[in-house]
Amino acid sequence: MKNKGHLLKTFSLLLTIFALVLGTVAVTNSLNSNTSPVTAKSKTKAKCKTKAKAGIKKQFVNPRHTSQSAKRVFLNASENKNGNTSNLAKKIFGNRSYQQINLTDYNIPQIGQGDGDFNKVWNQLKNADVLVIGTPVYWSNMSGYLKTFIDHLKINDDLKGDDLYVIVQGSDANQTLAINSTYGTLKRVSVRFGLNFVGIAQTDRQATQLHNKMIGQK
Repeated sequence: MKNKGHLLKTFSLLLTIFALVLGTVAVTNSLNSNTSPVTAKSKTKAKCKTKAKAGIKKQFVNPRHTSQSAKRVFLNASENKNGNTSNLAKKIFGNRSYQQINLTDYNIPQIGQGDGDFNKVWNQLKNADVLVIGTPVYWSNMSGYLKTFIDHLKINDDLKGDDLYVIVQGSDANQTLAINSTYGTLKRVSVRFGLNFVGIAQTDRQATQLHNKMIGQK
């Protein structure tokens, strides 16, 4: 009987140990299953951040109108007629003559509320060979002046073959979001109107590079 009781105790002890082992394995598997999705999610977030920093791939072309006689127009979408945006435009044009159009001088209402002075501006643009559009950065995007002007555009051939240069000017050192959003919109405009999108300038150095392209230097 003693031997039988001893066997029962031993068997009961083995069952207890076996249950503890199974419990440990289950807890470990549960922890692993809970942490794996978090790790995958973190990796996904990291990839998204990397893509955001890299920005979108921009495509530009060489200018066609590099002669001194080309007609050049600067569309200034800043509230300041002689601010930082217009100063960058001066660097792009250099000693080449140009006409400056300040959108702040015109009344162009929101789309659906009439055309206002839109046609007055358009009639000054449509005979240009070289078009420089400059906008300050407001909340990581183009100014409302420029967006409202673009909203009124109707597809035609008035600007077909013109060279397009863009200025995106802001106080922050990194204007990636503003440049990407402005590029996306104006790239679409350039495709629909047959413009030659030459480049974007944010700094004095980039403005000088675009000036060199404008006068036919590499």
